[in-house]
Amino acid sequence: MGRSELVLVACFVAGVLVGGTSLRAGDRPAPDGQAPEECKWEARQKIVQLLELPDDRLLAELEKWPRFQKMDLGQKGRFLERIARVQMEHQRAAEREAERLGLKLSGDQKVAFERQYWHHREEIAHQIWKETEGQRKALREKMEKELKAQFASKEG
Repeated sequence: MGRSELVLVACFVAGVLVGGTSLRAGDRPAPDGQAPEECKWEARQKIVQLLELPDDRLLAELEKWPRFQKMDLGQKGRFLERIARVQMEHQRAAEREAERLGLKLSGDQKVAFERQYWHHREEIAHQIWKETEGQRKALREKMEKELKAQFASKEG
């Protein structure tokens, strides 16, 4: 699974798990007044936490989500297969990173390394996201202004 497929699966998982939280850029704030970008980070954190759970606990957590409860058995099966693919990709990516670093890890170390690797990656991504928040907002506003100017209905 390539990176873009992984991102699509993660967005799908987030959309199903989070319920009412939209993951599209530029969406309105959440009902509690939270910025959409912050909602995305909360959804992302929930996904990362779910990916770390053993299968039995994962299923128990998923059963708590209204959208998952509404799925029929076939949809649940396909959804769980997608999650399993994302888990495998996470595991493989962490293994490749350990190899790149020249580390020889035992079974327990592999699990701990994978958890720490993804934890650190999430911290880095979140920090970069925070640092670029103003720039992203300015670019989004510029884009919206240009699109409105270009596509505004010209009544007359």
